[in-house]
Amino acid sequence: MRTSPNTNDLDRSAGANLSQNMQRDKAHRKKSRSLKPLRKIWPFITRYPLLLSLFVFFLFAASITGLLLTYAFKFMIDCGFNNAGSNAKICAQIPITDIGNGSGGSAGVYFLIFIGITLLSAIFGAARFYTISVLGQHVVTDLRTTLYNHITRLSPAFFERIRTGEVVSRLTTDSMLIETVVGSSMSIALRSLVGGIGALVIMLLVSWKLTLMVLGVGPLIVIPVILFGRRIQRLSREGQDNLATASSRAVEALSSIQTVQAFTQEDTERARFSEAAQNTFKSNKSRLGVRSIMNFVTFGIGQTGIIAVLWYGASAAAAGEMSYGDIGQFSLLALMLMMNFGFVITTWADLLRAAGASERIIELLGEVPSITAPENPVPMNKADGRIDVENMTFSYPTRQDEKALNAINMSVMPGETVALVGPSGAGKTTMFQLLLRFYDPQSGQIKIDGIPITDLAPKTLRQQFAFVQQATPLFSGSAMDNIRYGRVGASDEEVMTAAKSAFAHDFIMKLPDGYQTDLGEKAMTLSGGQQQRIAIARAILRDAPVLLLDEATSALDAESERAVQNAFAALSKDRTTLVIAHRLATVKKADRIIVLEDGQIVDQGTHNELIKRDGLYARLAELQFNPEG
Repeated sequence: MRTSPNTNDLDRSAGANLSQNMQRDKAHRKKSRSLKPLRKIWPFITRYPLLLSLFVFFLFAASITGLLLTYAFKFMIDCGFNNAGSNAKICAQIPITDIGNGSGGSAGVYFLIFIGITLLSAIFGAARFYTISVLGQHVVTDLRTTLYNHITRLSPAFFERIRTGEVVSRLTTDSMLIETVVGSSMSIALRSLVGGIGALVIMLLVSWKLTLMVLGVGPLIVIPVILFGRRIQRLSREGQDNLATASSRAVEALSSIQTVQAFTQEDTERARFSEAAQNTFKSNKSRLGVRSIMNFVTFGIGQTGIIAVLWYGASAAAAGEMSYGDIGQFSLLALMLMMNFGFVITTWADLLRAAGASERIIELLGEVPSITAPENPVPMNKADGRIDVENMTFSYPTRQDEKALNAINMSVMPGETVALVGPSGAGKTTMFQLLLRFYDPQSGQIKIDGIPITDLAPKTLRQQFAFVQQATPLFSGSAMDNIRYGRVGASDEEVMTAAKSAFAHDFIMKLPDGYQTDLGEKAMTLSGGQQQRIAIARAILRDAPVLLLDEATSALDAESERAVQNAFAALSKDRTTLVIAHRLATVKKADRIIVLEDGQIVDQGTHNELIKRDGLYARLAELQFNPEG
C-alpha cells in the first residue's frame, strides 16, 4: 500500500481546490466577458501564413463580387428594361445597350452578366470556405496536440486536484468549439463584416438620406446585442463546466464499471450523471433562450426599420427623385447589410462561446509542472545503480501537515537487492514515487551514482528504472504492444524472450491471435495474474539498471510466483533491485531488508538478523508464518 492521500482525503482536497478554482474563474469572468481569450489562439493561426493569405484574398474577392451584383441588378433594371430615369445618361454610355434589339432593350445580356458575376462570387466564396476550413483543422489539431503534450508533462500533484474527465472535456469538447469558430464562425463574421461595410459605403453613394435613416435603427439593434452577448458568454461557460462534470462522472464510473456493478451502484451513478447532464441542459437551454430573444429583438427591429425606410424610398422613386434601379440596388444593399449584421450577431454568440472554451484551454496551458528539468541537466546514459537517500523528509501536497517520510537516510549499492517492508501506510510506495521524481521532497535529497536526481532531466532519470506496480495499468492493444511499451523498437524476438522470462509466453500463445490478440481496454480480458505477468515482461524488456517492484507478484498463484521469483533472481544479478512486499516469504533472500514504520526507518538487516532482534519485522514474520501461534 502506498503512503498517499486516501480517497476521501483526495476527494475533499480536490473538491476544495476545484471550488476555489471555480470561484476564481467566476470572479475572472465577471471582469472579462469579451473575446480577449481568443487572442491566445492567434499564434496557432499564424503558423500557416499561406492559407491565411489565401483566405484573406478570397474573402475580399468574394465580398467585392457580391457587392458588384447590386450594380448588375441596378443596370439590369434601368438599362435592360428602359427604366433608366435619372440614370438614362449612364445607360446611354454603356456599349451593351447596342446589343440585342438595338433599342436598349437588352435585358437578356444584363441577365447573363448578372449570372456571370454570381458564379464568380460563388467560386470565390467556395475557395474562401475551403481555405478557412482547412486552416481551422490545422489549428485545432495543433491546439489539441499542444494541450495533450502539455498535460502529459504535468506532475501527479496536478491530477490530485482536477478530474481526468474535466481534462478530457477541455481536450475534446472545448477544442471542438474553437474548431467551429476558426473554421466557420470566424470566416462568416469576417465575410459579414467586410460585406456589411462595403454595402454601407455603396448605400451612402446611392442615397445618403435613406442610409442615415437605416443607420438610425442601428442603436436599437446594437444595444441588445451587447447586453444579451454578455449573458450568453456566461451561460456558455457555465454549460461547458457542467458538461465537463458530466464527462468526468462518466469516465470515473465507466473506468470502474465492475466495481460499480459489484456494489450494485448503477442507479446511483445513473442519477449522478443524469443530474450533471440536466445541469448542462438547463445552462444550454437558458443560453438558447437568451439567444432566441436576442435574434427576435435584433432581426425584428432591424427588418421593421428597413421596411419603413424602403417605403420612404419607394415614394421618392415615384416622385422621380430616384430611378427604379437605384431603389432595387438600395434594397439589395439594405438586405445584404441586414443579413451580414445578422450573421455578425449570430457568430458573435459563437465567438463568445469559443472565448469561454479558449479560456478553459488556456487555463490548462497555463498550468506549470512542479517537476521540471534543470536548465543544464547532467547527462547520464546508463547508471551503475547506486542510490543514496540523504536526510529526506516529504509530505504530500494535499496533506502537508502529515509527514509521509521523515528524515530518511539509506544507501543501496549497485547490484544489491533491497526489500522495503512495513505495515500499510509506512511510506514504501512513497519512496518509489520520490525515486522516480513524481514529487520532490521538502528537505533532503536523493542521488543516483552520486548525482542529485534534481540535476537530471526527469526523462533521463526515469530511463534508469523499470517499474512494476501492484496494479500495473495496461493499455488497449495487443500483448505485443503492451510488452513493447517497456522499450519501443524492441524486436518481436526480444518481446517473446521477455514474456518467457515472466512466464507469460504460454498463456499468450493460447490467445486467439497469440501476441497480436487485442486485449481490450486496460486488458480487461485477462485475469489479474495474467495482467501482472504482462507488466513484468514489460519491465524485463526495459532492461534498466534499477528495478522497482511494488508488490509485483501479488496477483500470481504460488507456482507462477515461484517461477517469476526465479526470473527476477536471474534478472537482478547485474542490476540494483528495490522490492516492496507484504508477503515476507518473497523477500527472505534479499541482500538487505529495510523496515519502515510511520514514515521512518526503524530497522534494517538480513532476514535472519531481523528475526533475531525481535522487533517489528519479527512480529510481522510471526503473524505471517505462524498466524495461529
